[in-house]
Amino acid sequence: MIKNRKHGHIGLATNDVEKDAKWYEDVLGFEVIGDFKGNDGSPVKFLKNRDIVYEMYQANPPLGPEAAGKIDHYCFDSSDIEADYQYCVDQGYTITTDGIEEIPSFWENGVRYFKIASPTGEQLEFCQIL
Repeated sequence: MIKNRKHGHIGLATNDVEKDAKWYEDVLGFEVIGDFKGNDGSPVKFLKNRDIVYEMYQANPPLGPEAAGKIDHYCFDSSDIEADYQYCVDQGYTITTDGIEEIPSFWENGVRYFKIASPTGEQLEFCQIL
């Protein structure tokens, strides 16, 4: 069951991670809690302000104005990514990633995640920090 999960983060796609992260720090008081490279080498920062966490990542290739700076996904924490994935498959939810994906450069031991689509097309991610 995937109900009542703890909030993980909000994914925000941008064309300039450094500039946008600095704005969040200077204007809203966010703190960078993670500074990484994605699997394609693009910059990714995690920023936190109280209980709000953003994953801000630089799109590659760059996004047009209709998509840049928009929320890409909402993430929930997972303690068993395999079980969560199987549950979503069994329920017939639309998986929008290539199965369970992994980013080994995030946090100390990497992350594993997958995304599903809501009926309106919103991306919902389930992520397990390893």
